[in-house]
Parts: sequence; structure tokens; C-alpha cells
Amino acid sequence: MAKTARTLSARRSAASPVLWSDSRASRSTHSCKTLSGMPSRRPTLLWVDDFVPGLEMYRAMFEAFGFRVLSASSGKAGLQLAALNHIDVVVTDYEMPKMDGEQVALGIKAIKPGTPVILFSGSMLVPHRTLQAVDACCDKAGSRERLLATIHALLQKKRGSALQPPPVAGASDHGQRTVA
Repeated sequence: MAKTARTLSARRSAASPVLWSDSRASRSTHSCKTLSGMPSRRPTLLWVDDFVPGLEMYRAMFEAFGFRVLSASSGKAGLQLAALNHIDVVVTDYEMPKMDGEQVALGIKAIKPGTPVILFSGSMLVPHRTLQAVDACCDKAGSRERLLATIHALLQKKRGSALQPPPVAGASDHGQRTVA
């Protein structure tokens, strides 16, 4: 009987997307204290992968690293979560049914411009156009330290660009000379 239950459960998870949001985090303010005592929001990752046991593992792992993790077992479910939540970085698998990692990346960029997307795949056959649609690519067989370093680098890049003022046209941009 247990085998039947597992089979039905496996079929159900493959047929219908699973959406998880951190219920503990949704009750909190998604923040923690910095050394200065000021509140600081935990970075939010959106993890999209059709392999549900992997989603659960990465969710637990990255929550232990201090992230808030939203999970979706399909590209469509991931885009729905992205539309409804603040997302700092998206991590997506490449090979998924109905919507692959490239389509997820393009969808994220359409609804959340400026949100970095990491393609996290074990596939060796990722098309060049897919690699152009994402901000970084990490191999599932690679080290977790490399993935974590990539996430941190994209967070720093995103924060740095958010803190930078937009470029201002100076006098020298118009062929005029400025004298200080």
C-alpha cells in the first residue's frame, strides 16, 4: 500500500506544480539585524525546478545560509510567484517540461527587469541563446560554494547598480568644455 501511495504522490507532483513560500518568513518581516542594529531584509531567492526533492533540499540548504526561498516546480508557477513577490535572484533549472529555463529567464526579465537569473543545470547541451538570456550559469554537479558565490556576486552587482545614480549628461557630452 505504501508503494501505491508513493506512486500516486509522484504522479501528483509531476502533474501539478508545487508552490512553496516560507510560512515562517511570511509571518516575519523578512529582516534580521545588522551589526549596526538596523534591520536588514533577507535576500529572497526564487528556485524553479521540476525535481521536487531537489527543490526541498535546496530550499532547506539556502534557508540555512540566511536566504528566504520561494520554490516552484514549474516555470509557470515560478513566474506566478515572481509576479506576486519581491525577488532578489532567480535560480532555474534548464530542462523542464512545458517551459524550459530559457523561457523562465525571459519571462522573469519581462516582469521583473533587472532581476538576475542563474541557470542551474546538469545539462551539457545548453544553447548559446539560453546562456545570453541569463546572468550566470552553474553546473548542478559543481560545488555548492560556487553556486553560493555566484548568488552573492549577483546580489552585490544588483545592490551596487541600485545604489548608483543614473548617468547624467555632462557638458563634455555635448562637445563643450568644462572648467573647474
